[in-house]
Amino acid sequence: MLHYLDMFRRTPLAESMAWSVMLSDGGPADLQTIATTLSGGAPPEVYEERPRMVADRITPVNHFILTETELGVNIVELGTVHTNTAEFRRWLSYGCRLWSTSWHTLGGETIVCVEDDEVLFGIGEYFDIDEAFGSDLAEFQRELDMMRQTDITEGKADALAVMEMHGGMRLGLDWLDTPQTVVVVDHPIPAGATPPSAFASLDPELAEHLRNVTPDARQVFLRRLIDMLASRYEIDMPVSHDESLDLAQEHWFGPVEKASPEWHRWQAAIAIRQGVRSLDTGSRNMEALLPARNALFREWDALRADILALPTT
Repeated sequence: MLHYLDMFRRTPLAESMAWSVMLSDGGPADLQTIATTLSGGAPPEVYEERPRMVADRITPVNHFILTETELGVNIVELGTVHTNTAEFRRWLSYGCRLWSTSWHTLGGETIVCVEDDEVLFGIGEYFDIDEAFGSDLAEFQRELDMMRQTDITEGKADALAVMEMHGGMRLGLDWLDTPQTVVVVDHPIPAGATPPSAFASLDPELAEHLRNVTPDARQVFLRRLIDMLASRYEIDMPVSHDESLDLAQEHWFGPVEKASPEWHRWQAAIAIRQGVRSLDTGSRNMEALLPARNALFREWDALRADILALPTT
């Protein structure tokens, strides 16, 4: 605990962060698959960066920092923390055990252990151990004993100590300055979506049809969609990561037609970037249709009909 109290004095970690661990099943982790999961099934954007530099980017876009150890894959968020808590836990605990702790500037302290979307153990706001919850509390007496602090700052330090124990790594100044794998997620997994595809969860009929569309037809359609979005929203190609960040808006959860023009343009940029990444990998991934539907909401019914008319194998 003392190590993390010292880190709080040296860094802004006590203000807002999240640390999750996907426990290993004994085999090597597939970081590309985990990155795709974090993206809700969309082709992920992955790059290498020092965590300290990532922490300087306070935007609505989530940057997940991945570090693999013998115990599992650690997923750290610095500054901007995911808000789609139910979906985040559901997707990352699918077929494995997930530990996760987080807090933000307004509070929201929590630490949980989840397996296949079932909360086995958890402590909520203020890390109040008297309000512990879960379906198997008896298994987690060790963690409960570690969290027996009355001071909220010490509680945060204890929560990080629990994550260190399960994640097999210490979050320190050396880690902050060592390049790690970073996954950029522009569009959070939408409410109610289930693995492995957010788009298929929301429009299963269209997703099933697209799975049977010929590869050439998928590629031609994706190129047409990208050109349509770029033209409609006057977006220069290609759209870089930094350019997309410049367009980023706060996430909108209301009716799509009532969102701001700036939000619609951001959705178009996300769809273009995801569509281009799909073209680079054989046009098999069609998750770009999710933000494209937001950007082209007025034409979506006609566009959907065009997709259903694409030739199948």
